[in-house]
Amino acid sequence: MCLTGCAAGGSSDGSTSGDVVKLGASLPLTGSLASFGPVFQDGYQAAVDEVNKAGGVTVDGKKEQVQLVVLDSTSDANTVADQTRTLVLQDGVAGLLGSVSPALTIPASNTADLEKVPLVSTLTPVGAWKAGNANGWQYAWDLFFDEAAQIQDLFPTADLTPTNKKVALFTDTEEDGIAQGALMEKEAPAAGYDVVYRAQFPVGTTDFSEYVNAAKAAGADVVIAQMIPPDSFALWKQMKALAFAPKVAFCEKCASQAAFQKQLGPLAEGTSTSLIASDPSSPEQQALTTRFSPKYGQTTDLNSVMAAYSAAKILLDAINTAGSTDGAKINDAISKTDSQYPIGTVKFDSTHAYAVPPATFQWQGDKQIQISPKSPTSGTLQAPVSGLQ
Repeated sequence: MCLTGCAAGGSSDGSTSGDVVKLGASLPLTGSLASFGPVFQDGYQAAVDEVNKAGGVTVDGKKEQVQLVVLDSTSDANTVADQTRTLVLQDGVAGLLGSVSPALTIPASNTADLEKVPLVSTLTPVGAWKAGNANGWQYAWDLFFDEAAQIQDLFPTADLTPTNKKVALFTDTEEDGIAQGALMEKEAPAAGYDVVYRAQFPVGTTDFSEYVNAAKAAGADVVIAQMIPPDSFALWKQMKALAFAPKVAFCEKCASQAAFQKQLGPLAEGTSTSLIASDPSSPEQQALTTRFSPKYGQTTDLNSVMAAYSAAKILLDAINTAGSTDGAKINDAISKTDSQYPIGTVKFDSTHAYAVPPATFQWQGDKQIQISPKSPTSGTLQAPVSGLQ
C-alpha cells in the first residue's frame, strides 16, 4: 500500500529518476503498532516539506525536490523487510527512514545494510537494536535512548513515592521486551528494588489473569510493563478488574502514545512511561510544537513527531552534504553528523547509535507531564496510580 507520492523508477544504487529525490519508509499505519505509524509519517513529512519549501536538496550541483514514499507494513516484521526492498529496488529511494521498535526496525536495517542504502531510525532502544547485528551495522543508524540509561531514570522516578520496593515485570517476547526485562532484573537490586515476579508472554496475549494474580500475591507495589499497546489495554483492564492496585506503574512503549489514554480513559490516569528528553529551546522544536500541538495536544505523540522529524532532517542534511544520491557518500556524511536537532545535538558513535537522554512522563488527565529529569516545566509524580485504585 503506497500512501505518499509513490512512483516507479530508480535503481538499487540509490539513484533516482527525474528531478525528485525519494526517501522511503515502511511504517505501521495499521496493526498492533498503528498508533505510532501516522505520528512518524507526520514528522518525516514535516522535514521533507521544510526542505522543499527552501528549494530542495542539492544533488550534482542542482536543487531537487524531495518525495516521501510511505508503505503500510501492517506492523508485520516480514512485510517491513519486503517493503524496504521494494522501496530500494523499485522506487529507487536514495535513503530510508525507520519504523518503531526493534521488531520492525531491525528488518529494515538488515535491508539497508544488504542494499547499501542508508537508513536513519528512532524510537528503537539502541541496546536491542545493536543486538540485532552482532557484527555491527554499516548503513543503518539509530537515535533513541539506551535501555541502561532508561532504567537509571526509571527507578529514581519510583523513588519519588514510598513503596515496598517490590517489582512485578510484565514483558513480552519481542526483542525489546526480552532485552529490557533482563536488564531490569539485573539492575533492580543496585537501585534498592526486588523483582518478586516476572511474567513473560507472546505478543497478542489477551488473558493476563494468571499473571496479574501472581503479581498481586507477590505483593508488588511497582509494576513495569514492556509490551505493545493493544496487549497493554487488556492488561490494565484486568489489573483493575482483579483489584491489583500498585503504587507506581510504568508501561514502556505501550503508554507512550495518545492511544493509551484514548482507549483506557480513566484507567490510564497515573501510568508512567519513558521517552526522550527533547530540547524545548530549539527553534525547530518550537515550530513543530506550534504546528502539531493542535493535533496531538500535550502528549508524547508530539515528542515522537520531533524524533521522526530529527531522523528525516539528519538524512536530508546528509544528502545535501554529500551533494549526491550515492549511498556510500550519504552514509559517510551521516557518520560525520554533529549538529543540533530537536532530539538533541546529534553525533553518532562507532556503533552507529546516538543515545538520547531519556525522560519519564506520566498520564495526568489527557496530558503527559514530564516527571523526570526535573526541569522548569516538569511536574510532580502522582501516586498511587489513581486509574488502578
